[in-house]
Amino acid sequence: MMQHAIVRSIVYLRSSLVGLLLLIIMALPSSASEMQRPPDFSQLKPLPFSKQRAPVTAKAQQAMLSIPAGRYVIGRNDGPSIERPAHFVSVSSFMIDRTEVTNSAFAEYLNSLKLSAGTPFTAGNARKVRIPKDMARLVIEGAERGLTYPIIALDDEQSRIGYRDGLFLPTPGYGNHPVTETTWAGAQAYCAWRSARLPTEAEWEVAARGADERLYPWGSQPPDETRAFVSGRTGETGAVGLRPLGASPFGVLDMSGSLAEWTSSLLRPYPFNPSDG
Repeated sequence: MMQHAIVRSIVYLRSSLVGLLLLIIMALPSSASEMQRPPDFSQLKPLPFSKQRAPVTAKAQQAMLSIPAGRYVIGRNDGPSIERPAHFVSVSSFMIDRTEVTNSAFAEYLNSLKLSAGTPFTAGNARKVRIPKDMARLVIEGAERGLTYPIIALDDEQSRIGYRDGLFLPTPGYGNHPVTETTWAGAQAYCAWRSARLPTEAEWEVAARGADERLYPWGSQPPDETRAFVSGRTGETGAVGLRPLGASPFGVLDMSGSLAEWTSSLLRPYPFNPSDG
């Protein structure tokens, strides 16, 4: 079973930044058979990103927050072994989305691919209808003929995007929730469509913690419902941007709680090495 996660707020290139977009996924594979190069979806040639074609994504892009260049401490000495030790990293300035990418925003990217299912389906039920092979390989996990790595798994019961009237659309009530069941390569493709990229692990942690080595984005106070969405139930999400008390020092929201998030970096024990991918 491939591990999926939401797309983290996307880093928009401003200068030469730490880290490269290489063959990197956030979770280590559970078996050698899963050790495969994620596909490159750049050959799909989506319709160009524009405010008219993708208003939700354009609004998120306009609200991006600036993270200043500098030397920051990431990691901690009193945490799990993979988070130790606390150490300095240098990052160039970058911009990052204020919240996670939503189902509505990701649906805009899927619609830019000009895919046609012919038959409508609700979220989680893409496998239950007959859809063209070129579309199935992009939206169904474990699709026929060994095509097992989609952009997003719309056949998974925890997905929240369906298809009707010739468009990919979020499940009613979930448009402003973080997108679920994206793959790493699918997240990367969405970023590239926006002339952006995924953040490195170091950039993500800097955006979340700021410069004062805090434990949580908001400080040291224990998490509660005013700062983070935590349900304890798999696949359950909350709308983005509703917890300003959980903001990081730079104003980035929803960096604690909710779902796991993709970065461009391989999950490795600290200290962070930008070239280990």
